[in-house]
Amino acid sequence: MCVQHDESGLLIEIESFIKRLLKADRQPRCFFQNFTDLLIGFNQVYNPDYVYSGLIDMFCNLLYDYEYVLNDHNRLCSQLKELMFREWQTYFEQAHDQYIKERCDHRYSEKLNAEKLDDRLSELLDDYSSLLVVRVDLNYRKSVSIDQVENDLSIFRRKLDKLNMVYDKLLFIWALEQGCVQGGYHCHIALVFDGRKRSGAWSIAKRVGELWQEVTENHGNYFNCHDRRYLEQYERKGTTGVGMIYSRFKPQVRNMRHVMGYLAQPEKEQYLRVKASSKMRTFGMSQRLSKIT
Repeated sequence: MCVQHDESGLLIEIESFIKRLLKADRQPRCFFQNFTDLLIGFNQVYNPDYVYSGLIDMFCNLLYDYEYVLNDHNRLCSQLKELMFREWQTYFEQAHDQYIKERCDHRYSEKLNAEKLDDRLSELLDDYSSLLVVRVDLNYRKSVSIDQVENDLSIFRRKLDKLNMVYDKLLFIWALEQGCVQGGYHCHIALVFDGRKRSGAWSIAKRVGELWQEVTENHGNYFNCHDRRYLEQYERKGTTGVGMIYSRFKPQVRNMRHVMGYLAQPEKEQYLRVKASSKMRTFGMSQRLSKIT
């Protein structure tokens, strides 16, 4: 088994390993080998100041239990084998209820965020005849820790507020997620402007993405959701939901609500397996502004 020792990817591998373990009727092939690889890898990225999800937290406990053999693969594997497979199932089952609760809490929180976002969009659609909707996806070129992500996003949001190109935004939304093993930490960004006064969604998205690159000293990357080739596939299907949206054109509005709703969609299950602190936020939306006439 090839274990990735980047924080995000490794945490997802560990979670998947435990979930498979809990469902298994018999010991999987190479179970203890994989178990050892993951535990050694986790030791390389573990931070005692972080807040880990319930399943991952069970691995945290093992780092202390096997502290003196974590640098010796063979000895660690031998010591893990001192407990039978069924005993390891029992050990990890202790966190199953907490895992279920965490997933329910996450879905409930995302549901509330989605409702608040949709309410805000309804207000803007009532107040403005057209809206310019800008979407950008922020990510990293290489593996980073969750505290680096939190720090980068904090600086990015502060600098974005001072960016001339977006000074008159009506709404700003951000959603931090943890994707698949290869996807890593990434953040979806959306900005909404008065369509009567602003245009040029592509150039705005480009400048926002460049700001992210500046903040991360080019360790970060971005995807401009207004790329011509990217939008063409949605235009062919009639599902484009970004760019200039006219409030009375219901198909456009429906598409826009769908695109924006993706930022707080519980079904994605791209939740964080670790946070830099218990107070760390993964979703944010700007305060309502008075209508500009």
